[in-house]
Amino acid sequence: MQNIKEEIHQKLLVAGRELVKNKGQEFLTARKLSEASGCSIGTIYNQFSSMDDFVAEQNEITLHELADKLYVADYKNDSYYNLNVMIETFTKFVSANKELWLLLYLFHLNRKDYKLTTSYKKRLFRLFGLTTESFEKLFPKLGRNRCKVMKNVLETGLFGLSAMLASGTLDEQSGKNMCRIFVNTFLAGITLLEKE
Repeated sequence: MQNIKEEIHQKLLVAGRELVKNKGQEFLTARKLSEASGCSIGTIYNQFSSMDDFVAEQNEITLHELADKLYVADYKNDSYYNLNVMIETFTKFVSANKELWLLLYLFHLNRKDYKLTTSYKKRLFRLFGLTTESFEKLFPKLGRNRCKVMKNVLETGLFGLSAMLASGTLDEQSGKNMCRIFVNTFLAGITLLEKE
């Protein structure tokens, strides 16, 4: 019985992911998911207590896929270079997964009261933790707490810019360039701050 339930769960996740990729995040409704998966709306709500829970699980998959890309990127023994590799990998991923990224972005923007699961929080923590070592090596004089604040500001700004890249507000190359310029300008500003 458990295997059948898990198979249905996975079938819904795959169908929903394809629906978002092919039609757009605004197309993801229980009715459209039912049509795409061949499962009844009742079956969807037996698997997920709400569409928000369904979206959260989709977002967790997206975060996992992004983290996997970031973990295998070609890093060197140069923190500045590594941060730029991460930005390039991130923007390439967002460009290749625009609708899935918009689903994630809008969920975080509009569902601030949603209680994330522990596994979702771990994925976010894992993802944001990837830049910590390079950031602290690049700015050792700032101290751990100031580095953490600066890194959080940088990541929040980059997350905002990612929506412009995913939504098509900027063409792909302009969006990637804007993200790169933002990050490198921010890093240059921190370098000046560190010298004070």
